[in-house]
Amino acid sequence: MRSGGWKHNQETNTKIAATRRAQLSDPAERAKISEATKARMADPAVRQRIREGMLRASGAADELRTLRAVWRATRGTVRTRFLSELLEPVCRAEREGEQS
Repeated sequence: MRSGGWKHNQETNTKIAATRRAQLSDPAERAKISEATKARMADPAVRQRIREGMLRASGAADELRTLRAVWRATRGTVRTRFLSELLEPVCRAEREGEQS
């Protein structure tokens, strides 16, 4: 794979796009692609690999793993205080709404 994450050069991308447009303009081809996609997506392992790949690509999985590790390492009293401070504005707004 080349740097920048691009798998194909511009010429190849243009050819691929033209082929896809031709396939999608034909109703029979579109139906065939749809059936093949449904068959592949029926497998939970395939859907899980797609989810994991999207998370890896976004970097969110690494951030969440780090956040969870820090959360677990934090004392319970600190967690409670954090949640109280985080949710306090929401609770205050709800109380004020009830008083109106």
